[in-house]
Amino acid sequence: MAGANLKSNNEGPTVWKSSYDPNDPNAPKLPTKGEIKAIIPKECFQRSALHSFYYVFRDSAMAAALVYATMQLISTEVPSNLLSIEGLKWFAGWNFYAFWQGCILTGHWVLAHECGHGAFSSSQTLNDIVGFVLHQALLVPYFAWQFTHAKHHRRTNHLTDGESHVPPTASEHGLGPNQERSSFYSVWHEAMGDDAFAVFQVFTHLFIGWPMYLLGFASRRRLTAYGEESDSVMDHFRPCEYHLTVDMPLYKFCF
Repeated sequence: MAGANLKSNNEGPTVWKSSYDPNDPNAPKLPTKGEIKAIIPKECFQRSALHSFYYVFRDSAMAAALVYATMQLISTEVPSNLLSIEGLKWFAGWNFYAFWQGCILTGHWVLAHECGHGAFSSSQTLNDIVGFVLHQALLVPYFAWQFTHAKHHRRTNHLTDGESHVPPTASEHGLGPNQERSSFYSVWHEAMGDDAFAVFQVFTHLFIGWPMYLLGFASRRRLTAYGEESDSVMDHFRPCEYHLTVDMPLYKFCF
């Protein structure tokens, strides 16, 4: 296998280890981010508000069409007997609507995400206006998210300075100093095996972890803006940054 070595030990199965050692003085030099960006065609960085608004109107039309079609086909009144044929049709119909409407509205969230990154148009003022409106429609804070999301990209996967999606430490995973498994999570991993545990993680991430993250209970920053530990969301903002949280009360109220 090019660029990698397969090594085995007496205590476990064969493991993959990259042959690239960044600390080796003879290691090949990796290109910088600036060098990679320089070879990307210039047209890839061109931003068009007209083109971006096309996607806003397209996705909005799709969402409206799905609402209209659903209202024509499915009643909003709960059937008296959910176990009847009509009740099962009603249940299946609204779940069909919820799934596909969620897919469509995810497009609006992605557009607002690009507003936060400044990719929607060349005007950051326009980006912020569109991003704020779209995020409010989805009950997601915009300015607070924009600020913390930028820090997330600067400290991606950092165990202490990461802003969101912060990876757990070895001890939180139940691994001891000698990689011994001491908690339910790590023991369950070993009992299930890597493949089955990967499927289990996909399920827990999407159905448990994601809602917990949205509510602020999981995978968030460990340290405050001053480098101290805290469970308060507001502690992650300095007083001069409090104005960025102007749209958070609506989000918290709705949840």
